[in-house]
Amino acid sequence: MQTERRLLIAFALSLLVILLSRRLWEPQKPVVPNLKSTSVPDQFHNALPTSVPAVRLENAPIEGKAETGEKTFEVETDLYKLTLSNKGAVIRSWILKRYKDSSGKPLDLLDTRKEERFGAPFGLRIDREEDATKELAGAFYVCDGPARLDLTARGIKGAALTFEFADSRVRSRKKLDFTPASYKIQLSSRIWVNGRTSDHFVVWPAGFGDPAVEERTAIQQALYRKDQKITRLRGDKLETEQEISGSFDYAGVEDQYFAALFLPSGAEPFRRILLSRDEHVRESNKKEMLPRVGVWVNSQDSADVQVFVGPKDTGVLPKVGPNLSEVVDYGWFGVVARPLFICLKAIYGYVRNYGVAIILLTVLINLALFPLRYKSMVSAQKMQKVQPQMKAVQEKYKKLKPTDPKRQEMNTEVMKLYKEHGVNPLGGCLPLLLQMPFFLAFYNLLSVSIELRQAPFFLWIRDLSAYDQTFVLPVLMTVSMVAAQKMTPTPSADPLQAKMMLAMPLVFGFMLAFTSSGLVLYWLTSNLTGVAQQYFMNKYGPTAGSQPGKKSKSGKKGT
Repeated sequence: MQTERRLLIAFALSLLVILLSRRLWEPQKPVVPNLKSTSVPDQFHNALPTSVPAVRLENAPIEGKAETGEKTFEVETDLYKLTLSNKGAVIRSWILKRYKDSSGKPLDLLDTRKEERFGAPFGLRIDREEDATKELAGAFYVCDGPARLDLTARGIKGAALTFEFADSRVRSRKKLDFTPASYKIQLSSRIWVNGRTSDHFVVWPAGFGDPAVEERTAIQQALYRKDQKITRLRGDKLETEQEISGSFDYAGVEDQYFAALFLPSGAEPFRRILLSRDEHVRESNKKEMLPRVGVWVNSQDSADVQVFVGPKDTGVLPKVGPNLSEVVDYGWFGVVARPLFICLKAIYGYVRNYGVAIILLTVLINLALFPLRYKSMVSAQKMQKVQPQMKAVQEKYKKLKPTDPKRQEMNTEVMKLYKEHGVNPLGGCLPLLLQMPFFLAFYNLLSVSIELRQAPFFLWIRDLSAYDQTFVLPVLMTVSMVAAQKMTPTPSADPLQAKMMLAMPLVFGFMLAFTSSGLVLYWLTSNLTGVAQQYFMNKYGPTAGSQPGKKSKSGKKGT
């Protein structure tokens, strides 16, 4: 009894901590060494491939090549629409046409307010040349292309914009190649300082993310893949500025559903990346640390990178590049979450509604776990039957102090009772604990799967990834937990345990009220399935008709 009670309390407290403090139970990110650029060996400066790149940038721009003011350019494909500025030759807006923000408009992943403060994507940073870096950031480039490129028409294979700037000291050329039906673009950059080519970083600064995600749950972090392992770092885990050397397959920034990633153009990986953070104060006056990522390019012969900006979709990422599917992070329970997601998508393919798919998958999971639930009930009924004898043993030794050696005799008698009646003291709790990985896997799955972003279910549920603002689902879930408790045999008459079990539905209802409605729908369906299974077992199970308070076939009440 004591063991089972402690397990129940531990389970409830563990789940409370997990739901309210998700970041605390995520795997600890490795500490990134803080290395200054001057400490990086010169051998890395020329470590990138010297093969002929896809786009060659040959001669430096002629001195005096600059505009007198800012001009904007638009590029539109089937998947995105970009606005570029000749000031710094950067991106001002990056709109994904197939995704909507909270107001129903096409989703812009860039925050204009943060760009004005921290800079815009594709800015260039020259190693050990701060003055030249600042000059290029404010320079008005000359662009050889039209003000608008439309790649939505059939038969168009691609187009490019080339930006050039040059004065007596610094010269720069940046070319962007766009391909229809692809979230990737090709970026080629080259810089000359005092007549010599200069290696540099291509930078993605702060300001990336999905504005439709609620502020309290929004996550922005840097990530990179090195040595066949992805490392993720939130802004508060980053130093003010740090460089890392090694062999990187890709690097970038991400939020729950989208990512902006730099990918090598050739087979050779990146050799250096730049990580830093920018401080930003939200409208709620809460300070947040936003990640900034840059990748090192070698300008001696080639300065090409590929850039993916798009959804963390398991159907899209594998087509972009190898190992990119790892960007979707299912957490510790990925081994359970991935198969669940595959099953969920398979069911969705037939029903075409993710809410219905969640219900059907939950029913299947509960059917698979029915043998465990069955054993749990049998164990609870056996514990219930042996309670009077256990209470007599406890009364016999209740006057003894906890440190009295004779207390061991009480434990021996209790274990003897368990053995005589075939009772497993953990039998009632272990099945419950075995269901916990499925719950946590669903929690992670619903938190990062873009397929459920703004996915409607029924009437008032317009987004399964957001919480139910009417709180109808949490209330129904709480009621279903109470119903399940009333139907489940109580293994112990302990008043403390009874009070704890009575409060459990309210605790869970409060904890899940502000989580994704898809998760609450899973829990509600699981409870209702459990109620149906419990009704079946109460009526047709091995101890049917002999439960306390019910009449047996002989007309006598069960004991």
